[in-house]
Amino acid sequence: MRASVITLITALMFPLFLAASELPDFSGTWETTYGSMFLQQENSHVTGYYTYDAYSTIEGSVGRDGKLIFTYSEPAASGEGWFELSDDSMNISGMWRPDGGGQWLEWEGYRAGAGVAPSKWLVILESEWQTSLSEQEYSFGEMLAAWFARVPGVTVRHRFIHDADDLKTFCLESSGLPGELYLVIASHGSSSGIELTSGNVSSREFVDAIRPLHNLAMIHFSCCEIMAGRMPQAIVSSGSNWAPDFIVSGYSRSVDWGASGLIEIFYFNQILENGLSPHDAANSVIEDIDFAGQSSTRWMDAAGFSWVEAE
Repeated sequence: MRASVITLITALMFPLFLAASELPDFSGTWETTYGSMFLQQENSHVTGYYTYDAYSTIEGSVGRDGKLIFTYSEPAASGEGWFELSDDSMNISGMWRPDGGGQWLEWEGYRAGAGVAPSKWLVILESEWQTSLSEQEYSFGEMLAAWFARVPGVTVRHRFIHDADDLKTFCLESSGLPGELYLVIASHGSSSGIELTSGNVSSREFVDAIRPLHNLAMIHFSCCEIMAGRMPQAIVSSGSNWAPDFIVSGYSRSVDWGASGLIEIFYFNQILENGLSPHDAANSVIEDIDFAGQSSTRWMDAAGFSWVEAE
């Protein structure tokens, strides 16, 4: 009888603790008080990042009480906090404070894309081609956006980038999109990397920019000569859990504007409308467009279209 009373008192005084297999899962993309946040949970360990002040990181662990205790690091600040998950796993709520103590402040969020059907996202990040007012403004991305606006289940986003910081910012935002991400980089290029207004973006800078893209299905460089350099292999080697059939594609030669337009409308149409994997779509480009690969035709120089893929 006494043991039963003690058991009852203990249950009333202390919260029930969860078994490790029953811990709430904080993984996912969240829209929060301090920007978009992506969390990845393995067992009780949680890592992630959020978009406040460009790029900030978060790390912690889920206790047996179901609460995520974390530390955060921003470019100019760091601190600690905690989150709890709602019963339906669609909302988080918690508090934070800076290192050294101070007032606790609220930090809340909800799952990104809640109630929105996942989409195939074609995201085109483009350098501005014209260099003076004497040139008419033109855009490769606008052409692709207009073409794929007609395809059900495909959402297009087109943005201009001028430096590595722009690239990093838009990649970070793209990590929160609910669905598969098909990324196109449209700019001048060379075997050394993509060329933006601010100068060349190196392999290291590009790999750093795409690190948050857990939803990435492929990358295509609508740029001359990129595939002749080290960037494609550096990208493929940088990730250990790429999506099945993940590839990096582009051109190893200087490619004619009209040729690249024809190739890329066909290429992405095979993927986004006809349902081919990026690998199979790339093969179809080589098989169906005579000048796409390494052989010129009577009327068009070889484009040098090629790809590398994760092993």
